[in-house]
Amino acid sequence: MAQHSLLSPSGAHRWMRCPGSIGAESGLPDTSSKYAAEGTAAHELASKCLEFEANAEAVIGDTITVDGFDFTVTADMAHHVNDYCKLVREYAEGGQLLVEKRVNFSEAIGVPDSTGTSDAIVIHPDRLTVIDLKYGMGVKVDATENEQLQLYALGALHDYGLLGDFSEIVMVVHQPRLNHVSEWSIPVEKLEEFRENARLAAIEALDHSSPRLNPGEKQCRFCKAKATCPALKAEISDAVGGVASPADFADLAV
Repeated sequence: MAQHSLLSPSGAHRWMRCPGSIGAESGLPDTSSKYAAEGTAAHELASKCLEFEANAEAVIGDTITVDGFDFTVTADMAHHVNDYCKLVREYAEGGQLLVEKRVNFSEAIGVPDSTGTSDAIVIHPDRLTVIDLKYGMGVKVDATENEQLQLYALGALHDYGLLGDFSEIVMVVHQPRLNHVSEWSIPVEKLEEFRENARLAAIEALDHSSPRLNPGEKQCRFCKAKATCPALKAEISDAVGGVASPADFADLAV
């Protein structure tokens, strides 16, 4: 789940859809919410349960501290983490399970130090499976054509490609608190098409000489620059008939 690179997998829906967002967000402070920290706590618990083949119920009442927030492992959290772990173990049956592995997709997109940490990777002789835990409840996430998961898949192919003759990539999103599982399978050849699109998007995103801002619901939702984005302001102004005031953008500053 943790990210390191400038072009992070978690932000791929922004820099691939709106290349100018990288420059627009530059210099703006990162903000940490209690909800994000809670998700990190759940990921930490899930990774330990998978690595040690443990049951989350065994640590109910324990405290996990993330970004200054203390979270008590409740029966509810334990239930959802166990649900996720059960799903991962089912996908891993007959294969090799890797938990919280940093993958490198630098070569794929042509940008050094482009990495991310995949929640779970399963290696079978003919396929790779990438599984992503989403602990939040605000937005239902689909695995189909998911940019973040495809970057993880590119990294997994780079790092573990010699361990099998892979013909298929399986990408899975699990949101246990929404009782939501989304799976998308594609041939390895299809991922090559995404690789080229990601490479071209990365080149444009890092070229700040003529940043292209392209507003849209998905890429703007968590963009740090949305409150001051001129392209978004213009789009909203057009949508309301050319008349917009600062009040129209108050909710975007949250």
